[in-house]
Amino acid sequence: LIMGVWVQMLVALTFLILALFPHFTVTVAVMSIDLGSEWMKMAIVKPGVPMEIVLNRESRRKTPTAVCLKENERLFEDSALGVSVKNPKTVYRHLQSLLGKRHDNLQVKIYQKRFPEHQLQDDPVRGTVYFNSSL
Repeated sequence: LIMGVWVQMLVALTFLILALFPHFTVTVAVMSIDLGSEWMKMAIVKPGVPMEIVLNRESRRKTPTAVCLKENERLFEDSALGVSVKNPKTVYRHLQSLLGKRHDNLQVKIYQKRFPEHQLQDDPVRGTVYFNSSL
């Protein structure tokens, strides 16, 4: 019983000493990225400020996840989607659904049906798929 009292007194004394030290607070902002298969959103959270959704160049909250590889040019976001109307073979979308998937995966089969302009090949070394492009 006496030993328990000593432990309680030591714990209380430790908390008292820690309470007397000045507190140094560090304020940091945190960025969050929501990378979906169709859209991407970013947010910033700062202490004392509500969460703020980052706007893209077009002042929109969500940005399309699309990449266009055309000759010696790379386009992203809305610019890539604009090219997809005339030349869909050069624009790659919904890539997140393919990450780490094997060629026989159901998601890969669905992707091939949805985007028949892209030729997906089986990579025997990594066991995943890759795009066969003649660009």
